[in-house]
Amino acid sequence: MRQTIKAKHQRCLHELKDAVNEFLLLTEDLALLKSAHETVQEIAQAVAAVQQLLRQNLVANKLVKAVSESEAAALLDEIVDTDVISELEEDWLAAADGIENSEVTQFLAEMMDKVERKYNLLLEKAHTYNALLKG
Repeated sequence: MRQTIKAKHQRCLHELKDAVNEFLLLTEDLALLKSAHETVQEIAQAVAAVQQLLRQNLVANKLVKAVSESEAAALLDEIVDTDVISELEEDWLAAADGIENSEVTQFLAEMMDKVERKYNLLLEKAHTYNALLKG
């Protein structure tokens, strides 16, 4: 069964939104992750804006055009080029400087790995959606 263009957009956005929500939940109220959390909040707003466009009763070609020309779609396209993880790693290295407790440094490394995996999943979903937009 062929999916409609609208259904494809809805499915991809739903998957992206799930990845965004997982990342936001992981990074909520954590000072060292504040910058990444704020960046992903912007992605969440962009996803919500595109979902709002999808709720309009536009025919397929007008829908794709409206979404493609939106600021939200531009943000989703730009975000895949932003190196949030490198910025986080720099912040974490600065924060960990001078800590001699191996358990604490191990914990920080494990947390960074988890954050990076969640962010990479989010980026994968954003890439998938951007590819759908470019058709």
